Amino acid sequence: MSNVIATPGDVRIDINLLPWREQARERRTRRFHLWLLFSALLGLGIGFLCQQYQQYQLGHINTDIAYIQQRTDALEHDITQGRTLDEKRHQMQERIELIRQLQFSRSQTVALFQALTDTLGEGVTYDRVMRHDGQLDISGLATTNRQVSDQMRALSSAPVLGEPLLLDVRAESERSNQRRFNLQVPEHPLHERQVASPASPEKQP
Repeated sequence: MSNVIATPGDVRIDINLLPWREQARERRTRRFHLWLLFSALLGLGIGFLCQQYQQYQLGHINTDIAYIQQRTDALEHDITQGRTLDEKRHQMQERIELIRQLQFSRSQTVALFQALTDTLGEGVTYDRVMRHDGQLDISGLATTNRQVSDQMRALSSAPVLGEPLLLDVRAESERSNQRRFNLQVPEHPLHERQVASPASPEKQP
C-alpha cells in the first residue's frame, strides 16, 4: 500500500507504508510473546514460592505431629507403668491380707485347742471334734448328765467359744453307765489386737 503526496509543481511522490506496518506488527508480536513469556515465568515463580511455603508449613506440621506422637508415647508408657505398679500394689495387698488371715487363723486354731483343753472337766472325754462353718461339732463321753451340763457351762465361759447347743445325750450302752453327748459350739473370733499382742507371762511363785 502506497500513499501519494502532492508537492508544489505537480510533482507526485509515492511512499510505500507496507514494510513499516509489517515491522510494527512484528514488534507488537514480539512484545506480546515477551509479555506472555514473562507472565509464564512469573506464574511459575509464584507457583514455586507457593509450593515452597506449603512444604514449609507441611514440615512444621509434621514436626508438631512428631512431637505430639512422642509425648503420647511417653504418656502411654507412664500409664502402663502406673497400671503395672497398681497391679503390683493390689497383689501385695492381697498377699498381706492372706498372711494376716493365715496368722489370725493360726492364732484362732491355737486358741480353740487351748480352750478345749482348759475347759475339759473331770470325767469327760472327747472322741470327735469337727470344725466347720464357724462352729465345732463335739462328741464325747461323760459319767453323768451333770458332768455334761458342767462341761457345757465351762465351754461357754471360754472367750473363743459361744453358748453350746446340746443335740442329744444318751447311754453309751446297756452295760455302761457312761453318757454319750453331742454338742454344737459356735466360735467367737479373736480380736486382731488379741492376736497381735503376746500373751502375758505367768507370775512365778
